[in-house]
Amino acid sequence: MILTDGAYVTAQALVAARLGLSFPESRRADLERGLAGALRAVRTRALEPYLARLAAAPDDDPEWHRLAAHLTVGETYFFRDAAAFEALERHVLPALIAARRARGDRRLRLWSAACATGEEPYTLAILLDRLLPDFADWTVTLLATDLSARRLETARRGRYRAWSLRETPAEARARYFRPLRDGELELHARIRSRVAFAPLNLAADDYPSVLTDTTAMDLILCRNAMMYFTEAARRATAARLVRALAPDGWLVTSAAEASSELLAPLVPAGLPGVVFYRKAAPRAAAAIRVPAPDTAAPPPAPPAPRPPLAVAPARRPAAEPAAPSLARARALADQGRLEQARRECAAALARDRLDPEAHVLLAAIEQERGELGAALDALRRALYLAPDSAPAHFLLGALLIRRGERRRGRRALEAVLGLLERVPRDEVLPGSDGLTAGRLLETARAHLAAR
Repeated sequence: MILTDGAYVTAQALVAARLGLSFPESRRADLERGLAGALRAVRTRALEPYLARLAAAPDDDPEWHRLAAHLTVGETYFFRDAAAFEALERHVLPALIAARRARGDRRLRLWSAACATGEEPYTLAILLDRLLPDFADWTVTLLATDLSARRLETARRGRYRAWSLRETPAEARARYFRPLRDGELELHARIRSRVAFAPLNLAADDYPSVLTDTTAMDLILCRNAMMYFTEAARRATAARLVRALAPDGWLVTSAAEASSELLAPLVPAGLPGVVFYRKAAPRAAAAIRVPAPDTAAPPPAPPAPRPPLAVAPARRPAAEPAAPSLARARALADQGRLEQARRECAAALARDRLDPEAHVLLAAIEQERGELGAALDALRRALYLAPDSAPAHFLLGALLIRRGERRRGRRALEAVLGLLERVPRDEVLPGSDGLTAGRLLETARAHLAAR
């Protein structure tokens, strides 16, 4: 396929607007290869009609996700960037674990934000397995997201060729993998079960949100993704990732993406040879020094207040303001202060037991606490009160799939599609953290495609 100047300009603008990806003249050949692969997948050579179809299609059209997989780099492997994982194992994770133990709060939330075929989040799971001998006593969320349903399916299988383990230490390879007859190596089921995979477009404005479990993260790894974005998409994505961090949370990027100006108000951590940033109170001007692994980390300074989750980001239409207790509950959940958030939710429900939005928020909070049974009970009450609540059906589907009830989970996600089919795409849904109908519809379709 030859990409003419006119088609190049059209495709470049379209991909930048919808996916946030940048293809300047220096990457024109990359765009041409990606489009050629997408055309082969749909068995056509007609580029102009294909681009016209994409331009007319909504963001949640599966063809956009397929094209994104052809335009983005999926190359990764276990323990990629040994210095980064050494810093995580020797400094960052022990400091987080020590701080949580000191507070009596045995919860950790980690997110691999561009996970490709799963090697990065599974490496994190291996590190935690080594660092937490009492893992069963902790509530650990290890979220892994990617735009490509095909890559997510590969990740869930947990089977890899030896090339993906080329930097894996021999001890970890022997302990956590078993060889298969076809030459692949399968990751131990115990480690696979600790990672939750979900579709997510980093360039979209539907996170952070308790609905998609993308708030109050202790650690976010987002490496080699933003470097391919347009300047506008890069700034918007960085701002969302900063909001998604817990008050003392860490963000790991690649050297090509690192920028203190871009990642403000995060501050660089004083770790040699790696690019780590940490969320801190505004008064923290110097680089943060991480305590040695055998030194208990002091509790972090209280964060500056953040706007409640009920306030939508700039690109979303404004939603009706929530009741005071409910708004406080959202703000507290956004900061990872789940016990206080739960109490505020209870206060809201004490005033109005028939408020389905409060039950949906309580379900999201219980999910973050690891109390899936309580979360499901809250969702059942929400759906009894509001059977047409698309956010409640979405959260129910995600929770059921997380519990291994895939058939029931898919039915709940399919209900979201039916409920939102005729709703205006820019309409903000009650109980959705400011998500529009179009965004939730896109997310539900992506979850179904990835299951």
